[in-house]
Amino acid sequence: MVIWKGYGILALVIAIAIGALTSYAFSKIGSTEDLGAAVGALISAIVIWVVGNKLNSPAKARTMVDKQTGQEVTVKPNHSLFFIKMQYWAFIIGAIGLVLLIKVAVHGDSSS
Repeated sequence: MVIWKGYGILALVIAIAIGALTSYAFSKIGSTEDLGAAVGALISAIVIWVVGNKLNSPAKARTMVDKQTGQEVTVKPNHSLFFIKMQYWAFIIGAIGLVLLIKVAVHGDSSS
């Protein structure tokens, strides 16, 4: 079960889409798919950071007045996946990319 608010699901969609594209591209040029997945994860992390910061920008917060109490209430944007704001998924995806990159560097080409 995937839990998200707003456009938080985009973190997963971006990571899968870019990871699949780079894995495919790297396999077509004769490199290992693991290297493609690592590069894809690192690129995804950058894209997720930029998109997440844009969507969760404090500038998008809205102030409203509660009719019953007359008190001002600030509503901030919340785009999250598994209760983690979208832009912070960039660190998780980036760490996965670094682990994959280290795996490729240590073990070499595992596709042959």
